[in-house]
Amino acid sequence: MSTLCTTPARRGPRKGSLVAGALATAFLTGISLIGSPTQAHAEDGNTFLRTEQDVINFLNQSQNRLNQSEAIKGYPAQGQDSQEVKLADVEKVYPHDQALADVPSQLGSGFNLASGVTTEGPDIRSSSSSDKEPWLDNWDAKSMCGQPSHNPGGEPMPCGFVGRLETPYPRMQSSDAQMGKQDFSYKTSAMVGQDTSKTQGWSIGGNVTSHLDITAGPVSGGTGREINFSYSQSTTTTNKWTNTVDQDRKVSIPDGVLGRIESRANAGEYLGYIVYKLDFTNGNGERKQKMVLIPARVMIQAPGSATPLSWIKRQDN
Repeated sequence: MSTLCTTPARRGPRKGSLVAGALATAFLTGISLIGSPTQAHAEDGNTFLRTEQDVINFLNQSQNRLNQSEAIKGYPAQGQDSQEVKLADVEKVYPHDQALADVPSQLGSGFNLASGVTTEGPDIRSSSSSDKEPWLDNWDAKSMCGQPSHNPGGEPMPCGFVGRLETPYPRMQSSDAQMGKQDFSYKTSAMVGQDTSKTQGWSIGGNVTSHLDITAGPVSGGTGREINFSYSQSTTTTNKWTNTVDQDRKVSIPDGVLGRIESRANAGEYLGYIVYKLDFTNGNGERKQKMVLIPARVMIQAPGSATPLSWIKRQDN
């Protein structure tokens, strides 16, 4: 995703030295999921999760719960995937006809098409790369969002994003797996930055810069590396990420367990469409309008989450 670190989010745990660079705002320990056969418990009561579904269930119990559908008012300049997103892939998750029906309720009445005006489209683009507008000298969507209306007295050009949850709590990084019984300590620092370049027509979002060092244990002594990712806030956001956190943590891997620590973004990747309504008057005074949908994937923070990342304990055997 643009500045978003999507590759680490999809990549499995690396082998070798600890993959560094994450914010440990909450080390999730001491909670037992009763009845699950896939967890090992250390002497201190730590819970190690084995399956991906265990992780999702665990995070869903907290304030990090994600909505299945989300919407963003304004252009999602933050958190958008820089890799090409194809229409055929989005249609499997979120048909464009349903997205068009959802737009007014999700983004507001400003997206309703005016009666009595020649309507073309809808203009459904083939991929995220097809974001140039032929009616306006091939301006890209990011440049057009929020521009004054061509219709005298009209509202600025509305734009936004509607999408469906594709990847909950994407994985950001992981330590090297260690066979227990092992203990190690790590230190994290992080900064949450808000988007200071926001212009009219853009959504609100920001970026996370985080750093991790192992301070004691079998893999200590290395210099940590930074990791960065960006995100957008949705129409449902109630708790913005604004804090900076430094933490010292310890991990105790149970005897006979191949365990590691793993960070997950308190966010989801949503697959859907950047949408804008163009109300255009040409040089001859002819007015026409259309809706435009551009495939996109956007990282959106969990609405109620106070912190960007959670650390969990994983079992690999």
